[in-house]
Amino acid sequence: MKTILSLFFLTITCSIFSQSGNLSGKIVDNATKQPVVGARVIMYENNEIKGQARSDFDGMYRINDLAYGNYTLTVAMISFDTVRIQISIDQTEVSQDVLLGGSQELEEVKVIGNIAQDRKTPVAVSTLGKKELTEELGSQDLPMILNSKPGVHATQQGGGDGDARITIRGFDQRNVGVMIDGVPVNDMENGWVYWSNWFGLDDITQQIQVQRGLGATKLAMPSVGGTMNIITDNTAGKREIKAEQEYGSGTFLRTSLSYKSGTLKNGWGVLFSGSYKQGNGWVDGLNTQGAFYYLKVQKKWKNHVTSLSGFGAPQQHGQRSFNQPIAYWNADRAYGLGVTSVDSSNIDHGTRFNQHWGYLTNEDGTRTLKNERRNFYHKPQITLKDFWKVNDKLSWSNMAYVSIGRGGGERIFNSSSAILFDSTGQVDWDQMVYNNKWKVLFGNTYPTTDFAYDSTLLKSSVVSSASMNNHFWVGGISQFDLKVNSKWNVSGGLDYRYYKGTHYTELTDLLGGDYFINEANQNAPTTMMKVGDKIAREDLPYQNHRDAIMQWMGGFGQAEYSHGRWTAFVNASSVVNNYLGIDYFKKKELHDGDTVIYVGYSDTVEYNGKTYTTDSPELIYSQTETVWKAGYTIKAGANLNVSDRSNVFMNLGYLSRTPQFSNVIDNNTNTVFEEILNEKIYAFEVGYGYRSKKFSLNSNGYFTFWQNKPFPFGVSIPNPLDPLEFVRANVNGMDALHMGIEFDAAYNASKKLTFEGMISIGDWTWQSSEQIDVLGTVFEFDAKGVHVGDAAQSTYAASVRYSFLKSGYVKIKYTYFDRYFSNFDPFSLTPSSGNGGRESWKIPSYGLMSVHAGYRVRFEKSSLHFKANVFNALNSWYISDARNNQNGSDFDAQSAGVFVGQGLTFNLSLGFEF
Repeated sequence: MKTILSLFFLTITCSIFSQSGNLSGKIVDNATKQPVVGARVIMYENNEIKGQARSDFDGMYRINDLAYGNYTLTVAMISFDTVRIQISIDQTEVSQDVLLGGSQELEEVKVIGNIAQDRKTPVAVSTLGKKELTEELGSQDLPMILNSKPGVHATQQGGGDGDARITIRGFDQRNVGVMIDGVPVNDMENGWVYWSNWFGLDDITQQIQVQRGLGATKLAMPSVGGTMNIITDNTAGKREIKAEQEYGSGTFLRTSLSYKSGTLKNGWGVLFSGSYKQGNGWVDGLNTQGAFYYLKVQKKWKNHVTSLSGFGAPQQHGQRSFNQPIAYWNADRAYGLGVTSVDSSNIDHGTRFNQHWGYLTNEDGTRTLKNERRNFYHKPQITLKDFWKVNDKLSWSNMAYVSIGRGGGERIFNSSSAILFDSTGQVDWDQMVYNNKWKVLFGNTYPTTDFAYDSTLLKSSVVSSASMNNHFWVGGISQFDLKVNSKWNVSGGLDYRYYKGTHYTELTDLLGGDYFINEANQNAPTTMMKVGDKIAREDLPYQNHRDAIMQWMGGFGQAEYSHGRWTAFVNASSVVNNYLGIDYFKKKELHDGDTVIYVGYSDTVEYNGKTYTTDSPELIYSQTETVWKAGYTIKAGANLNVSDRSNVFMNLGYLSRTPQFSNVIDNNTNTVFEEILNEKIYAFEVGYGYRSKKFSLNSNGYFTFWQNKPFPFGVSIPNPLDPLEFVRANVNGMDALHMGIEFDAAYNASKKLTFEGMISIGDWTWQSSEQIDVLGTVFEFDAKGVHVGDAAQSTYAASVRYSFLKSGYVKIKYTYFDRYFSNFDPFSLTPSSGNGGRESWKIPSYGLMSVHAGYRVRFEKSSLHFKANVFNALNSWYISDARNNQNGSDFDAQSAGVFVGQGLTFNLSLGFEF
């Protein structure tokens, strides 16, 4: 008995002193948030290996039977920095997830990319990660994937590839700041964003973050509605090679190839991506063709991360430019919406119809599709960045970038009178070419030669031209970030941009003839024009081109506080802009001493009975005065983590925004506007967040008051100093109030099943009813209480994602758009017309369903994936965009001009990664 008891107590004692536990966790790529496969995990105790494992295809690892004690966990993987973590095994099951890669690169993203941090940065934010982007974008334009985020509304407009637009909280994209890796990309002249320039960017996008309201961006930005930050991949992480082939509606084809080296032993890294696309478009005649290239070379040396990157997307695509009466698309739908009178000769063309194309017969008898409206552009951008981690407290980043844009929009010159259509409503290219070659006189057909110019060449009467909008843009941003102590952080910097936009009209196609004379312009020089020549405007007969020059000089500073459950910030930024317009003229001149006796294009001139030979054409210019305007932003916010799961935040700000170029210098007369004033924006926002392992929720309310919105492009009024002369002036005084509530939530029912939902309800109204005297001319308008148009004021979304297999998923998403008022000009609501305070026509509410599915087959060191996306899966008929009173003045469906949204479309892809 004594022996048995001794053995029992010995067993208990050994068990107590030799307790062991198991360690498990997941290894994740810090940049992409994807599992890292094959990472080596080792547990050291006093430099002695006590256990090791490899992460599996899901990034999971497990090491069993580790004696209780303190260890050093080491995780190593090719192309990643080795991670070492001190860990204690003091219970039977211990969990430790590990993030690999790019700690310094991630800090660079936070500083340069102006990324908001969850439960710290007090702003309303939606983040779209690489996983969601990869699964749901398909062949859509980039903004379309954001349609189910709070406050966001995006449409394809006419349906052209890259012609999408986005609004946030009712503000169009001229009032939404868009940045790529911290570089602003809104057009410097008008604030617009041309998404066709960014095709292919999705391949190397790490995340898209939409900060609604004034946001946490440190730079002075036109962020009235919000800021959209697009962050691209860095070269850190594991080595990857990806190839993908897509096929979609409209015979869309896209081939993509990308390569990421990971961090090499000497600190170098390379990221490359390339794509090619072509397609015929879901809408008739909206063919597209384009390429994308991206190259980043990165070097980690000492405490620096230095990178040189360049990308561009040369493209061309057909466009559908004009919205039309509802009956033009579908008469039955029009009648159902209350339309009572239609033009029976111009109805029921169908949703896919597009009038801006036709077939051209070639000399060999084949026929080629030719667009009458075509956009073509190439906007390469090169960026040099250096991020210097000076010490544990101070970092300093510098970047310089240059963008060179070339291209424009092509159409028939003077198309309102020159274009011909066939019996089907398409452009009759063959007839126009025939008319350019042959003319009928007295019942006989003759070549279109003109003896006044050249008896051997054919004179074109109809030609194609392109409105060219080239630009040269260079800029630089320098900023520091200093951790003063454990509570305070300060940052600041400088932002400089120089922009020159060059604009002119260029002859692009003689359509069968040999030359063109601009006879529609009686003032224009009668020169024989060939392809590539510049066509002068009627009011400026000798104009060669026009330059719009703008400089942007900004400074910013921010202080951040973080202690315990509290975080807060205060930010101030300022900007000084200058504006300059230059008209260039090309003409011949003849002088008699200091007297100019002839201006024109003739080679010889008769003067005082003698014949003189004129000089070669000279390029002379006329420029405006340089206009200087200053603006500034002040904003602050605070966040309180009420508990480990709940947080509340608040932010407020004031923005004095400098006007856009088109409201400072008139593009037509190259004169400076009268009455140039800044816009004023007041913003306030409160929000609440909740996080748990399975459920997350965000809710917020906002209030944005926009004062002094100018009339777009101003108005022409008599000059009070000379009534016979007209000047351009701004009509200031239009105010708007945008307020609303936003809510989004996600519930992870299990590892396989996730539910998401969103509610966004806005109340956006114009607030002005005034009489304004502009240099003696009185303007009266009454838009007070009228709802802002061009975006759905209420949107609702719900989705469910189910992982039916370990590597497969299916996701169904439904988004509903409500209280959507057609676009209109609030200055047109005048008491004298009886339209004061009248609401624009409200577009019928509609919902769109999309279905997304995919499956990945994993091999030892590679994988093969299949993806399918179906958009508008129910093939719903809906009006996507509308203009009030385009076809009348009754503020109803009868008067509205509309675009109808695309029906069911799909995208399939097959990809290989290794």
